[in-house]
Amino acid sequence: MWRLAFLAVFFGVPAHAQSDNDTVAPSARPRFQVVDGATVRFGPQAVRLMGIVAPDKDQTCDDGQWHPAPLAKKALETIIAGRAVSCRQVDQDGAGRPVGQCHAGSDDLQAMMVSAGWAWTFGTYGNLYEPEERDAVARKAGVHGHRCLRPREPRARQRAGNGQ
Repeated sequence: MWRLAFLAVFFGVPAHAQSDNDTVAPSARPRFQVVDGATVRFGPQAVRLMGIVAPDKDQTCDDGQWHPAPLAKKALETIIAGRAVSCRQVDQDGAGRPVGQCHAGSDDLQAMMVSAGWAWTFGTYGNLYEPEERDAVARKAGVHGHRCLRPREPRARQRAGNGQ
């Protein structure tokens, strides 16, 4: 059963964050990549970070003047800082992709992204990171220091505008 499945292949994989244009020599270990502020990839397998949502790729804030997604991705790469990343699958998203609780060493990546202000709490497990989000809002860290909406809010407005 998938709920009991662990993403064992991911344990101990060196987390050398790479951009989409990087080339690497073939190795026995799957290539690790930070996809965005809430997604990592081990070889071909994408894993969503549990309980958080980061700015969408094309999302803007401050009336279109600020683009937070590249900054959120860079923040996750910086938090990982070349350390091994491990993820334990806790769920699946609506597209069937694994949702994992991920760590770099002993650091909870989800908590660190929310605390740094580069992700919002989200979904079933989001309540785990509410204290970190309240603190980030109070400090106006990351997205909280700008006029930003959670990614699902612009998507809902766009669907409503398109009559969907």
